[in-house]
Amino acid sequence: MSTGALWAVFLIILINTLFLAGIAGALWFLNAKLNQLLAKAQPLVDRAAETLQNVEQITVKLNDRVNQILDRTGEVVEDVSQKVETTTSIAEETISQPLISAASLMAGISRGLSAYKEVQGKGDSN
Repeated sequence: MSTGALWAVFLIILINTLFLAGIAGALWFLNAKLNQLLAKAQPLVDRAAETLQNVEQITVKLNDRVNQILDRTGEVVEDVSQKVETTTSIAEETISQPLISAASLMAGISRGLSAYKEVQGKGDSN
């Protein structure tokens, strides 16, 4: 090989070596910056994890409380329904019996008046 060709190969190797060194330096710089950012972000990530854990605990407590309230509401609704049924049957018995008696009495009075009028009407015609 000629001297010029050797110098060209040497120059290409030198340029490639400088290029690789530049890439390595850039990657080292990038790694240092990423480590700095990670150091700054880690407390934020820790606080976010702690906050999410607190939210999860509060959600579990809230869910338990809501379930207790719903269970109690179901019991109250059942109790009220039973009391309404009892009150309705007592009211029906209390109101319907006197109404039936009053209707029977009115029917009896009406028949009695009708019979009295018939007797009066026959007595007048005699």
